Amino acid sequence: MDILIIKPSSLGDIVHGLQFAESLRSSIDNARISWVSRELFAPLVQSCNTVNHTYVFHRKAHLSAFVKLIGEIRQTSFDWILDLQGLFRSGIICKCSRGKNKAGRSDAREFAGLFYPINVPLPATGPESHALEILMEFKQLFGQETNSLLPPLKFDTILSEANRETINNRKTKRLMIFPESRRKEKEWPFFQQLTDKLLKTHTDLQLVWVGTKFIKPEFQVDDFETYGQFLNLSGCTNINELPALIESSDLILANDSGPMHLAAALHKEVVALFGPTNPKRYGPWEQLHNVLEAPDSELEKLSVDHVTKFLNQKLANC
Repeated sequence: MDILIIKPSSLGDIVHGLQFAESLRSSIDNARISWVSRELFAPLVQSCNTVNHTYVFHRKAHLSAFVKLIGEIRQTSFDWILDLQGLFRSGIICKCSRGKNKAGRSDAREFAGLFYPINVPLPATGPESHALEILMEFKQLFGQETNSLLPPLKFDTILSEANRETINNRKTKRLMIFPESRRKEKEWPFFQQLTDKLLKTHTDLQLVWVGTKFIKPEFQVDDFETYGQFLNLSGCTNINELPALIESSDLILANDSGPMHLAAALHKEVVALFGPTNPKRYGPWEQLHNVLEAPDSELEKLSVDHVTKFLNQKLANC
């Protein structure tokens, strides 16, 4: 069975889509999954064992690039085409693709629902359902239960030589920290202070920063770097390296972000810091017990001491 999934972005949404796809693929004999992804996230999708083929959507490219993409997709006739994005451009891709059955989200926006004949209803809990629960409703199209257990995602191990050497050089527990998020208001502002405090109190702990942009430490790190207690991989990590880096860690600390969802999808324990967003809708799947919510939904009010105490409890059990 050939299935085309249209889910170009964002990172967290793609991870949820991959979890749904893996649940579907593992229960259908000879299922072949193709995926439409934005160029920014395509390397991660391509490295996922769930996906057989990736079509790359260049969001800011000329119209001719979009026409070329449609031409590539139309070379295959799919048994099912699933628009998990629910926006105008994903609806157009669905409409132009060749397939026996086409379905999309009942909560689609930008008139995307006009482009496919089947609209998958929301869960019984409605629009406040977890983002992954909404996608899992698509399993009903295949006569499958929507509440089945989700296996961990598997990815090819892809690491630069420098990062491979870095993560293999470990003698202690490793806490990996992702200080970034897609929106600035979702970023906890005290990662610098937390790192400094943990380094001074935990000589048996290695802290690793990972981010798309370089983050300069605002504290003295020379001795900690010399002894391998602190590694700053921010600004030097490709997106398809994230799974291997996460897998190498004992515990993850992250904002509401794509890496947080990826860690949960890999079945790694992740402590998630939440402010303006609702963890019941966007929290780490099956790890809501590891969510720390900021008072009044303002991350500035979530103290370093509170986060440190929670991390210490988790690290003691690693």
